[in-house]
Amino acid sequence: MKNPIIGHDRVGTGSHGVLVMNDWLCDCSTWDDARKYLDTSTFSWAFTDLRGYGRSVAIGGEHTVREAADDVLGLADDLGWKTFSVIGHSMSSLIALHLAQQSGRVDSAIVMCPPPPSGFGVNDEILASMRELSLGDDQARRANLEMRWGNRLGEGWITHKLERWRATSDAAAVADYSVMFGRDGMPDSASLITVPVLAVTGEQDWEMMRSSVVAGFLSPLCEHLEVVPLADAGHYPMQEMPPLLVATIERFLNQPLA
Repeated sequence: MKNPIIGHDRVGTGSHGVLVMNDWLCDCSTWDDARKYLDTSTFSWAFTDLRGYGRSVAIGGEHTVREAADDVLGLADDLGWKTFSVIGHSMSSLIALHLAQQSGRVDSAIVMCPPPPSGFGVNDEILASMRELSLGDDQARRANLEMRWGNRLGEGWITHKLERWRATSDAAAVADYSVMFGRDGMPDSASLITVPVLAVTGEQDWEMMRSSVVAGFLSPLCEHLEVVPLADAGHYPMQEMPPLLVATIERFLNQPLA
């Protein structure tokens, strides 16, 4: 049976297709502040919600890297894109890298604040706590957001993020996806990726997602890797410094393919 076409919002009329995926907590509305700065004549941007999020919240599934990659390719077919660039943020970076590695249709990949290709390798206890948080109430979710970002981004952002987390995601799907980056990682975390890859890191993010660590775990995997650290950003550059992020992405996309 043919997979359903996952929900998306297309912006722009350019010939270079760019497919943008959401992160673990929210749908692609996380990118709303950045959209006003996009080049819409050179590029066509498809802001894509994975199963269990936003426009795809009612689409059930297994919530794995392979399933998500198949969904992305199905959407690209529906859009008429034989080849395209792909952007993953946090957990969806693993999907972007897998597509770049396996599909033969990805011209270039951008990964933002990526986890290691093999996943974080958490134990059963930590994975269970991640799932519990995913299924938890607003009090538990707020406490986690404040612990991770409250010192930098303030109460207004915490409240906004909590509302979007609740409004744009299915809790059971979020719990399932935690296995993707918490333990499983990419199906093949060793085979070389030969297309250009840009890794954008926030240097105020967790240490394991900062530029020096990310360069260390992506360099063996990516033949053409560029790492751009954003000194004053944390885990959400598209919300913390959207004009600079868009400029960084478009400079990379405008480079001749290797």
